[in-house]
Amino acid sequence: MTKKFLTSVADVYAYDDDNEVLFIGKTLLDSSIEVSLGSQPVRGGQGNQLQYVYYHTAEMNFTITDAQWNPFMLKETIGSDYELGEYYTEETVTVSTSGSGTVTGTPLVYGTESSIYGWATDSNSRVQRVTFSGSNFTGVVGKTGEAISGEYCVRYYKANTSKGKEITIEANMIPSVIKLVLEAQLNSPDVTANKIGVVQIIAPKVILSGGFTISMTPDGVSSTPLSGLALAYTPSATAGEACDVDEYYAKVVEIIDDSNWYDDVYDLSVCGGNFTVSVGNTSTLVVYAIPDAGNSFKVPNSELTFVSDSGNATVGTHTGIVTGEIAGSATISACATSASTVDTTVVATVTA
Repeated sequence: MTKKFLTSVADVYAYDDDNEVLFIGKTLLDSSIEVSLGSQPVRGGQGNQLQYVYYHTAEMNFTITDAQWNPFMLKETIGSDYELGEYYTEETVTVSTSGSGTVTGTPLVYGTESSIYGWATDSNSRVQRVTFSGSNFTGVVGKTGEAISGEYCVRYYKANTSKGKEITIEANMIPSVIKLVLEAQLNSPDVTANKIGVVQIIAPKVILSGGFTISMTPDGVSSTPLSGLALAYTPSATAGEACDVDEYYAKVVEIIDDSNWYDDVYDLSVCGGNFTVSVGNTSTLVVYAIPDAGNSFKVPNSELTFVSDSGNATVGTHTGIVTGEIAGSATISACATSASTVDTTVVATVTA
């Protein structure tokens, strides 16, 4: 049996309700999943003996940290749009002897202020507030005996024309609900290539927390965090299973390179074995694969070919839905469509 190890961080892909890509994380520091399950012991009798354990409150948490600054991750975390933004800019301006000058951009008023202000810094690092009218400003003054004219660094608030994009952190924050797909390498020391496949964790509905920390320190690089909680997802019912739909948080899929699901399977088994179905009614077969090593697993009926040997019951070729036609019995065979030697049979008894 090949040893398998899930290694390093996973790449992350996020999608919206329309399956449009929201962001892709390829430079992650961390992509972790934590599943928790609460429990309550039920005790009774002399000595307060343990009679049962009731399990409840299952949760699945995601923590993802991108090494780079990733505003697309940030915008989904807080549920905000990413759009053209207004920002502060600086430019070198020549100020006249009257203390006025002109910038190339179009300064804007900030918030609810009535005037448009800027700040002019001279060569001595002295900062003065100036007032704008359009692109022109006034208000630079000098000390007695000092020349006013010269080059100043002027800072002001402006509208984006080509560079700035903004994310608004609303006071009433509503984080996004997204689909997350995490994909990590599966490695083995038992093969020359080392990498033998990938594992994908697919969570159809994850509500993000809205919480994040941007840490800017002199000896560090700020990363972009994201955390979320999986929501229960209800899949569409398959044929014949309308009453057996179970919600789930995520699916863990192992994909081995250059392999087929039936490669190490020596037999198939129909869940429940021989069964009874009445005329006019149906029963959907559930088939499990039995591998040489490891646990059995359910095989989608679309991967199998079903055949009935009698008109007493018919069966869908790739659905496994058995319909009772005439009272009697029929032997239903099932095999892997791409490997007919991997097969099994089951007897359907049809009652009137």
